[in-house]
Amino acid sequence: MMNRNNSPIPPNKPEPDAEVLEIMKSLVSSDYNTPEEKEFFAANIPVKRVKKGMFLLKEGEAITASYHLFKGCVREYYYKDGEEKTVAFYTVGESLTDGGNNLNRIPSIVNWECVSECIVSVFPFEVEYEMYKRFPRLESMCRMEMEKQYSNYKAAINQFLSSSPMERYEHLIRTRPELFQLVPLYHIASYLGIKPESLSRIRGRMRSSAATK
Repeated sequence: MMNRNNSPIPPNKPEPDAEVLEIMKSLVSSDYNTPEEKEFFAANIPVKRVKKGMFLLKEGEAITASYHLFKGCVREYYYKDGEEKTVAFYTVGESLTDGGNNLNRIPSIVNWECVSECIVSVFPFEVEYEMYKRFPRLESMCRMEMEKQYSNYKAAINQFLSSSPMERYEHLIRTRPELFQLVPLYHIASYLGIKPESLSRIRGRMRSSAATK
């Protein structure tokens, strides 16, 4: 993991803070998992705090792990014609994975940037394969969750393609209001496929419309 200046993210302190410890405990306290599974999680899936501005993944790197977000927001974006194009925001309860590219170590074309302080669990792919080998029932559970997230992603793409910028903005306010507390408006404008000044006009029209009602 790197920061914007390509400096390595410093390792977590030996003693995790209280918030991280609580999350680590939650991973091994579920009634759903067997004692053997909980032991495997505790030994192989670290939980880390990542500072705002740090990267979980940068363009050109091979993806080596999946991440699950317990706190904060991660922005996924790529570069086109020298501009950053935001394609997704990940928030609490969502996972970031590669969609299968890890099998061939294909270099990533996207960046995963923490736009706020985050707490994530780190799931290296070699650990994932070992887990599926030891606990086959967990593979089907994980696959179902990935399919659900992919279905939600496709629905978001369809909504984007079939709506106007104003409709996209209104939909985002209704469905993901937390983003407006976590993400700068210029990133939201990029996600909506418009310039920041266009978003300002949309917000102004909405305020004017609300004032006349």
